Amino acid sequence: MIIKGAYILKNYSSEPQKLDIKISKGKIVKINENISENDDEIYYFNNKLITPGLVNTHAHVAMSIFRGVAEDLSFNEWLFKKIEPLESRLNKDIVYWATLLSLMEMASNGIVAFCDMYMFENSVAKAASEFGIKAVLTRGLVDVDGKGKERLKENLDLIENWHGYQDRIYIGLGPHAPYSCSSNYLKEIANLSKNSDLIITMHLFENFWEKEKYNLKEILDTGIADNHLLAVHCVHLDNNDLKLLSEHNIFVSHNPSSNLKLGNGIAPVLKMLNYNIPVSFGTDGPASNNSQNVLFEARLSTLLNKKDKPQNMKIDEVLKMLTFNGYKALKLDGGEIKEGKSADLTVFDLNNPSFFPQQNMKKHLIHSTPKVYATMVNGEFIYLDGKFPTIDSEEVYKQFTNSYKKVLGIEN
Repeated sequence: MIIKGAYILKNYSSEPQKLDIKISKGKIVKINENISENDDEIYYFNNKLITPGLVNTHAHVAMSIFRGVAEDLSFNEWLFKKIEPLESRLNKDIVYWATLLSLMEMASNGIVAFCDMYMFENSVAKAASEFGIKAVLTRGLVDVDGKGKERLKENLDLIENWHGYQDRIYIGLGPHAPYSCSSNYLKEIANLSKNSDLIITMHLFENFWEKEKYNLKEILDTGIADNHLLAVHCVHLDNNDLKLLSEHNIFVSHNPSSNLKLGNGIAPVLKMLNYNIPVSFGTDGPASNNSQNVLFEARLSTLLNKKDKPQNMKIDEVLKMLTFNGYKALKLDGGEIKEGKSADLTVFDLNNPSFFPQQNMKKHLIHSTPKVYATMVNGEFIYLDGKFPTIDSEEVYKQFTNSYKKVLGIEN
């Protein structure tokens, strides 16, 4: 395959150039002007801008089934009184269809890879495998209710069945939060992470009361950050906490929309960056954000952090968080358009009023309203000009709607 006629943004620090890209066996094999070789499939992407694929480093994708059902509530009311009772009605089939719907949404927003933490993750893996997206999947692990071993076994089964599938699906470990996992449970998870080289992802200090009840050093002393920890939210951390994070192999997933919507506050992103903590963007689940669009998260975070000093959060830094840092956070190889790298690409349509003047197209990615034209993973389109080539989207809409009615108890 050769893609011709587009502007190419090779990485977060480069400038767009008109170049052709040749792709073979899922990899980028050549980037140059006017590539012309026999027997290749040609795609003419005139008036398009191609960037490294966008990454969503935190999601609960099957929670699309709960989108809009628990609005204007505090975190405790939202989770413990509304969402958890509804979650008891889920099954593997509902999670499968809800996942496919979320993958459609993410792909149409340019997302090539995501990290998930939830239940019925085998159904999430099945949906991701069929759809063609990259994923790091974790079973949400909780032991305070006495069912920790059962959930950990589910996570281990995922590793056995899916880890490394087509160089697209990888399995990690997902301890839910300090308030839902005992210290001994975290130690067991940490040992498994080190022995099997698996990433850990965990909600960390999302709420103000976590800071009052739990000590970050004691949590990290369990060993969960000794290998690779993707810490999610990190809203309520002081300078001493951030210094402690910087001394470990920790990546942060910043989820500004969810944090604001649930009244949890604003994460100290600028301080994290000053401590050289790699920050990426996550959408969180569609029940607490409603939208799975990391470009919106990037713009929101940028504006929040410019409120006192416009020089904060420059374009290159934000694009790095969206692409390169996202790959590093998920322990994947990518985040740049380069020979030898996987062909994971996000294609934007420049025939869009918000992309004019086109001389400033790189800046428009963050500060305007770009329109995604196509999304490619390992050289295969998972979204192209309003269509989803790998699935039957009408069947997904139908089955999702039926599933929603079952969960909410709505009569036909």
